[in-house]
Amino acid sequence: MSEDESWPAGTRAEMDTPSRTVLVVVAHADDAEIAAGGTIARLSDAGVRVVTAVLSLAETGVGAERRIGDTTRAADLLGYELCWPRKDLPLQVADYGEVALVATIDRLMADIAPHTVLTHWRGDGHVDHALTGRAVAAALRNHRADLFSIRPAEPRTIATSQFTPTVFVDISDYVKRKAEALEPFTRRRPGFRPVDGIAVQITDRFHGQLSGTEHAEAFLLERQHGLGAALPDG
Repeated sequence: MSEDESWPAGTRAEMDTPSRTVLVVVAHADDAEIAAGGTIARLSDAGVRVVTAVLSLAETGVGAERRIGDTTRAADLLGYELCWPRKDLPLQVADYGEVALVATIDRLMADIAPHTVLTHWRGDGHVDHALTGRAVAAALRNHRADLFSIRPAEPRTIATSQFTPTVFVDISDYVKRKAEALEPFTRRRPGFRPVDGIAVQITDRFHGQLSGTEHAEAFLLERQHGLGAALPDG
């Protein structure tokens, strides 16, 4: 990652080390691609292991197979390992119950042992996103990992205007790859509103303007161990 648009100093150096693992925890297939697809690809290209856990698959039959196929294709394009903690049940995140949701994420943390976690902002206007963000924050009581929140996926909500990012990642070289990964999710299908690919690009361009690059993805630093390069061991 570049010196100008990346993670805080100490975190950046550590995340570029191949032994580091980043865990991305999202409510739905396409959430990771919308808010962090370019960052995931950039991390993967730098040799960082990225695992993305999708908590819900609220479909069955052909719909579920298509959703899994589209997400598997996105994982291949962006270079992350795909994990479905409850692919066996057609659940929305709200169907878990908060105690079971935290327990699920606890198991993920123990199995994957991430250095850094990306997840939904707890102020997100989508209930599944907010529940996921709260559950990840609760699960971190038992795990030593840095935490970053991803931006709300829906630009037409009050939450989007209230999200105040503190970290920007330059994804200018990854815009086409991100768009390719998102393309299947932009198609119309019964019961689902397609992702607005143009809105995603406009948002990335806006965050690029804020941070002095062409395109950027924005994050909110929630928790970091140590003081970066000053105390690299935290």
